Amino acid sequence: MYSLVILFCLWGCAASRTFWMDIRYLPGPSAEQPERKQVVAINDFKDLREDSSQLGAWTRPKGRLDTFMTSKPVDQAVTKAISDYFLSRKYRVINYTGWDLSPESLSGIPADLVVGGDIVHLKSEAWTSVRTRVKVHVQLQIHVGKVRERKVLSQKMEISKEIVGVTSRPENIEEALNKELSEAIDRIFQGIL
Repeated sequence: MYSLVILFCLWGCAASRTFWMDIRYLPGPSAEQPERKQVVAINDFKDLREDSSQLGAWTRPKGRLDTFMTSKPVDQAVTKAISDYFLSRKYRVINYTGWDLSPESLSGIPADLVVGGDIVHLKSEAWTSVRTRVKVHVQLQIHVGKVRERKVLSQKMEISKEIVGVTSRPENIEEALNKELSEAIDRIFQGIL
């Protein structure tokens, strides 16, 4: 027990570090579905956050602050996560650029649906004293264009969750962020599609 206390104190005194996170979609058990004929065009998402490179911070004992950074740009990671959502549901997915999210710009898109939107919040804050607490905040604004109908549906989804007792490892904090992002994506498209 004494050695655990010493290890905990040494860990708390260590210099601040940067942890790189991989943002991705985690498909749930209901994702397995038959092949679909619909083609979904994924337009690049825009990152509206003030600091587009940072995903949050981890406050450790004695006030040391570790930083969470993204391994690739958040706009690219969320665009891929949206694409993975549709791929896991057996849609045909193509990348598309140039849709300005308006009904007027739907003509000429070689798909049944086109999806785009904004990343308003994507952040994970952690605090460790005796146990680790993680607060995750995800907010997305999604636009789905129905190409043939020349109609755009918009949906905003915000999830803010605090988790207590997470194991003090960066991978677990990354997983918590990805779970909430995936839940936000699932809930948005359940309401639109």
